[in-house]
Amino acid sequence: MMRSGYIGSSESLSSRALRLCFARSGQAPVRSNEVEGPPRKLTSVPRLRAFGASLGMTMPLALTVTIAFAQPAGEIPGFEGNAGWINSAPLTPAQLRGKIVLVDFWEYTCINCLRTLPYLRTWYARYHKYGFVIVGVQTPEFGFSGERQNVVAATKRLGVTWPVVLDPYYAIWNRYRNDVWPHEFLFAPDGRLVHDVEGEGEYQDTESTIQRLLRAQRPHLTLPPVMALLPQDSYDKPGAVCYPRTPEILLEHETPYRDTGAGYQDGSIYLRGAWRRTSQAEISNGARDSMLLRYHAIQVMVVMKPEYNLPIRVGVTQNGKPVARVDAGSDIRYDARGNSYIDVNAPRSYAVIMNAHYSPQIDLRLSPDSAGLGIYDFAFESCEVPGSR
Repeated sequence: MMRSGYIGSSESLSSRALRLCFARSGQAPVRSNEVEGPPRKLTSVPRLRAFGASLGMTMPLALTVTIAFAQPAGEIPGFEGNAGWINSAPLTPAQLRGKIVLVDFWEYTCINCLRTLPYLRTWYARYHKYGFVIVGVQTPEFGFSGERQNVVAATKRLGVTWPVVLDPYYAIWNRYRNDVWPHEFLFAPDGRLVHDVEGEGEYQDTESTIQRLLRAQRPHLTLPPVMALLPQDSYDKPGAVCYPRTPEILLEHETPYRDTGAGYQDGSIYLRGAWRRTSQAEISNGARDSMLLRYHAIQVMVVMKPEYNLPIRVGVTQNGKPVARVDAGSDIRYDARGNSYIDVNAPRSYAVIMNAHYSPQIDLRLSPDSAGLGIYDFAFESCEVPGSR
């Protein structure tokens, strides 16, 4: 899901800034200790479909692609086969005719999707009153992220106020011939697909296209300047650099090792205690359990769930010590003794680490205080943009 690069690279980082998640089926597990090589230009986008799995890949270019829908040109593909709507009554292509529609395939645990939300919130606030509509298609990566109550809670927490349609059976995903999160399809008022972006990026191009469509309907409409890129996305800024990082780790594809206190390898999972394995996660069985991961990156996001619907406090250390405050992710808290921890009280992605400086080797340990902590995924980021923190 993340991008990687090399210290001091003279290549424009914006030219290889796209990040996305691929869905896959029948693929051999990606070995998490295979560190990425140099970014390389891809000549095609694989079409790999599956329910409940994703593959993080480094993409060198923000991709604008053309999709051939299995229906008449000039008609927005429908949303049949869904499991309900949030923030809206059900919408149909006929109801959306005459409006500018952005169909956004997203997943509320996916870090790449989360990074697009500030732009979507701004566009919706600016242009909804002029007939611009966003339809978020929540197609789940994990079993729990397809459950309505969890998606409702996520939309409230993340400030998603536009219509969201639940797609737990991948009916809409397949109708749109989609393969990735996030994926944005922009349709003109007559139903034509006019802009199509896979993954992060192309925010200013997308907003410019929205404005062009609005002005075609209302030539005298006064619109604000296109939103400036957030500091974290300003990869052309002097001093911006991407370091190598550990590839994403989906626990469903990992075979953890027993933690003996030595011999750790980058990108491998080591367990102490009696963890229980499910099809998608490792579940803690008691207060003496812990999970260790050796990694190299700046940012670490972890998808976790309290499996018994009871809050769980998870101790967090780096290299055997409490996480330094300058290295703490936004979900880290500290007790009176200075110990770092996270309260896992909902199934979501938690911002665990945001290191002040890149390091090629760090040991991260998670230690739940009770049974029932589900750990599903580790995602990493290693790009630094001056002034983005």
